[in-house]
Amino acid sequence: MRCTDCGSPLSYDEIGLTKKLVRRDAQNCFCLPCLAKKFDVPESRLREKTEEYRAAGCLLFVQPEGLKGSREESR
Repeated sequence: MRCTDCGSPLSYDEIGLTKKLVRRDAQNCFCLPCLAKKFDVPESRLREKTEEYRAAGCLLFVQPEGLKGSREESR
């Protein structure tokens, strides 16, 4: 998938962030620089929000491999 505005390839996190901030069923997704421009915020703030959503367990964001197993093992 590519950014609707600039055409750059998108990461899973960029797709997830678009769905979280714009619309859950969004078909047009944006890269981090284009999302930052759209919301008039620094890219660093969007990276922080991505990590906050990931830490909260939001399924739109891929969990790092090391954390997947540790969550399962703690049950």
